[in-house]
Amino acid sequence: MDMILSTVSAILLVMLLGYGLSKKLLIDTSFWQSVSKLSYWILFPILIVRTLANATIDATLFLPLLAILMVGLLVVLIYSLLVSRWLGLDGQSTSSMVQGGIRHNGFIGLAVLFDIFGLSGQALGALIIAVLVPPTNLISVFSMTLLVRKQHTQTAAELIMKELLRNPMLIAVAIGLLINFTGFSMPTILDQSMDLVSRAALPLLLLSVGASLKVRALKGNWPALSAALMGKLIVFPATLLAGAVWLNLPPLVTVCLVVFGALPTAVSAYPFVQQMGGNAKLMADIITLQTLASLVGLTIWTSVAIQVSGFSL
Repeated sequence: MDMILSTVSAILLVMLLGYGLSKKLLIDTSFWQSVSKLSYWILFPILIVRTLANATIDATLFLPLLAILMVGLLVVLIYSLLVSRWLGLDGQSTSSMVQGGIRHNGFIGLAVLFDIFGLSGQALGALIIAVLVPPTNLISVFSMTLLVRKQHTQTAAELIMKELLRNPMLIAVAIGLLINFTGFSMPTILDQSMDLVSRAALPLLLLSVGASLKVRALKGNWPALSAALMGKLIVFPATLLAGAVWLNLPPLVTVCLVVFGALPTAVSAYPFVQQMGGNAKLMADIITLQTLASLVGLTIWTSVAIQVSGFSL
C-alpha cells in the first residue's frame, strides 16, 4: 500500500504543480494549450507506438479484455442514465454524466502503471487503451447525439467515424501493433529518438492535466457530482475486477485493468461536450473532482486488485 500511495501521490503532486503554475500566471494560458496539443497529438502517440512495438503481446488477451471492458462501459452507462433520471437532470447534464462515466484519462493510467510495474505495466496499459478507445468513442458520440437535441451537420455514424479516424491514440495503437505483429525492427537511431521523446510525454501531460483543472470554479450540483464520483470510485472498477476474476485473467492484467477502471475522466471530455452542446460547466466540475479524488480511488483499487488477484510486487 505504501508504494502505491507514494506513486499516486507523486503523480498528483506533479498535476498540482501544473495547476499552481497556471494560476500564479508564471506561464500564460497559451503555453498550456500548446503543451496539451503537443502532448496529445505528438508525444503521447509516440510513447504508445514505441511501447506496443517493443512489447511482448499476448494476442489471446484481446477478446477477454474487450468483453470485460464492454460490460464495464455498459454498466456505467446504465448507471449514469438511471442516476441522472433519478436526479431529474436534463439531456445536456445527463450527457456530461455519461461522459464522466465512460471516458478515462489514459495519461494518468500509464504513469501509474509504469511507476509501479515498469515496462510490463506500461505495455499492458497501452494494450488496454487499444481495446478501450473504439467502444468508448462509439458510446460517447452516440449518447451525445441522442441526449443533446442539437442540430449537427453530420449523422451519428459520421461523427463516430470522424472521432475514431482522428483519434491520435487509436492511430498510434494501430501503428504500434502493426510494427509488433509484422516483426519489423525499427532502426536503432529511430528507436532511441522515440525513447527520448517518450520520456517527455508523461511529465508534460501530467502538468497540462493539472493546469486544466478548475478547482476554484468547483461549485454546482453536488448530488450529480457525487454520483459521477461514485461511478468512477465504485461502479466501473468493481465491474472490471469482477469480470477479471470471473475470466481468471493473469494477476498483472487484472491489476492493470482495475487501475484503468478507477481513472478520472479524460480532460478531452470538456471540449468534446462543449462542442456537442452538453453541460460544459458540469463536465469541468466532474473532471476536476474525479482527478483530485483519484489519489484515494487509485490507491485503494490498486491495493484491492493486488490482493484479490494474488499479484506479488
